[in-house]
Amino acid sequence: MGALEEIKARVNIVDLIGRYVVLKPAGKNYKARCPFHPDDTPSLMVSPEKGLWHCFGCGAGGDALSFLMRIERLSFQEALAKLAGELGIELRGGEGRARLLQVNQEALRYFQKALQGPEGEKARSYLVSRGIGEALWARWGLGYAPPAWDGLLRTLSRFGVQTLLELGLAVPGDRGPYDRFRDRVMFAIRDEQGRVVAFAGRAFEGEPKYLNTPNTPLFTKGTLLYGLDLAKEAIRRRGQAVVVEGYTDVISLHAAGIEEAVASMGTSLTADQARLLSRYTDEVVIAYDRDAAGESSALRGMLILRQAGLRVRVASLPPEEDPDSFVRKEGGEAMRAVLAQAQPFHQFFLSALASRYDLGTTEGKEAALREAQALWPEVTSPALRLELLTGLSSLLGLPPEEVQEALRGVSRPVSPAERKKEGAEPVLTPEDLVVRFLLEGKVPEPVVSELLAEEGRFSPAYREVVRRWAEARAAGEKPAPAHLLSGVSPEAAAQVARALLVDLKVADENRALEEALVRFLYLPRITRRMEEVRLALKEAEARADGEAVRRLSLEFQRLCRERLELLRKR
Repeated sequence: MGALEEIKARVNIVDLIGRYVVLKPAGKNYKARCPFHPDDTPSLMVSPEKGLWHCFGCGAGGDALSFLMRIERLSFQEALAKLAGELGIELRGGEGRARLLQVNQEALRYFQKALQGPEGEKARSYLVSRGIGEALWARWGLGYAPPAWDGLLRTLSRFGVQTLLELGLAVPGDRGPYDRFRDRVMFAIRDEQGRVVAFAGRAFEGEPKYLNTPNTPLFTKGTLLYGLDLAKEAIRRRGQAVVVEGYTDVISLHAAGIEEAVASMGTSLTADQARLLSRYTDEVVIAYDRDAAGESSALRGMLILRQAGLRVRVASLPPEEDPDSFVRKEGGEAMRAVLAQAQPFHQFFLSALASRYDLGTTEGKEAALREAQALWPEVTSPALRLELLTGLSSLLGLPPEEVQEALRGVSRPVSPAERKKEGAEPVLTPEDLVVRFLLEGKVPEPVVSELLAEEGRFSPAYREVVRRWAEARAAGEKPAPAHLLSGVSPEAAAQVARALLVDLKVADENRALEEALVRFLYLPRITRRMEEVRLALKEAEARADGEAVRRLSLEFQRLCRERLELLRKR
C-alpha cells in the first residue's frame, strides 16, 4: 500500500471534519452546517463508511483530503504532507525515493528490451504506423509490456514484490501478484527533471485503451505534464506552452519542431499543472481536438489556467483531427499556422457555442445559455465575466441584464431552508444512479462492459472517475470511491460524493438500476441509431435505391418497436 492509500485508509473523515464544524449523528452518517456558505440548516453530510462528504446546499464535496485542501487553502501535496505528519506516515524521500526511482528505471529497461525483441514486433509496427520511428523510442522512453503475467515480476524480483506493488508495477491477485501492464505499448511518464515516475500502457484492442500507474509515492495524477522535461527549455525560449491531450500528440509535435508541447494526459487541467506551467511561461495555447476542447471539463481547466495568472488561447483544429493526425498529414508549418490563429479563451467559448447550436431558434439559444450557465460559477475574473457577458448578449441577441440575471439565477446556491420550503428533495438523475451503482459494484458484468464501451456517454465530471474505476477493475483492484477522487477537479469530486451520499429511497434497487439504464444508455442509443437510419433512408430514397429503402425501412420499424418496449418499462 502506497503512502496516499495508507493515509486515505487511516484518516478518520469524521474526526478531521469535526475539527472545523460541529457534527451530529444522522443515522449511519453525520450532518453539520457547511463552512463554505451561509447555512442556517445543516446541509453538509459526512459518510464514515464511504469516506466522503457533500454539501447539499452549495454543492461542494469530495474526500478527506479535498476538505482539508478547501478549508485551509492547501495544495494537494501540502494537505497530504499535513495528514502524513499527523498519522506518523513517512512520505518517501532521500534514499527510499532514490531506490524507487531506480526500480522504475529498471522497469523501463525491461520494456525497452521487449520492444526491441521478437515479441515486440507488433508494438514496433504500431509505433511506426503512428509516425513514431525508432529514432524517437529511446528519447521518449517507449517500450513494450509482453503478455506474460509475471515477466516483469520475475525480472525485477531482486527489488521485492512489495516495492513493485507500491510502484503500481504489480497488482495483488487471488493467486498472488501479477504484472499490471501486459501486451501494451508503454510510455514512460517522467517528472520535470526527467526521472521516470510512472508508466502508461496502450492496449492494441479492448478496454481500457490506456492503463496508467495509480497514485504512488513517486506519482500523483494531475500533478505532472507529459513531456515537460523535454519541453521546458523550448517553453522558456518561445514564451508559451502548447498543451495537448495525449502522449502521441506530444511526440509528433516535437518531431515536427514544436518542442514546447506538453500533455495533460487525457484529464482536465488541474491547479497543480497550472502552477507547474507558470514556472516556465505566462502564456498557454490549448490544442485539443475540437470535441475535447469544447467539453465542460476542458473549459474549466482553461479557467484554472487563467486563475493561475496565465494567458490562455485555444487553437481550433479541423473537424475529425487531433494534433497527432494533423501534424503528420500537414506538417509542422501548418500546425504553427493553426497555433498562431488561436483565439483568446472567451472568444473560443463563444465561437464554440455558435458552432454547436442553431442560435436562430429559441431552443438553440436556450441550450447555449444553459451551457454558459454551467460554466459561469467558475469564472472569477471580473474582466473575463464582463467579456463573456457582453459576448453572450451579442451572440444570443438578448439584453445584457437578462443574460446576467439568467446566469446568476442558475449559479446561486439554493439553501437547505429554501429547498425545504419548496418541498424539494435532492434528486438523482439516471446518470447519477448508474454511476452510483457502478462504483458500488451493483451493475451486472455484461452491463459494465456496455457502459465502458460507451464511456463518452458520461458527463465530463464523471468520465475521469469512471475511467479510473475501469483501470482499477482491469488490474483486479476494488478501490473505495474516496480513492478514485485524488487529483480530479473539485466539481467532479463533489458530483461523485453527492451521487453516493444522497439518501436513496427506492423499494427495489434492481428496478431502479434498470430504469436508469433505460434512460441513460438504451433509449439514447436507440434514438441515435434511429436518426442515423432516418438520414440513410432519406439518401436511399433520393437515389432510388429500392433494396436499401426496404432494408432501412425494416430496421427503422424494428427500432421503433424496441423503443416502444423500453418506454413501457419506465
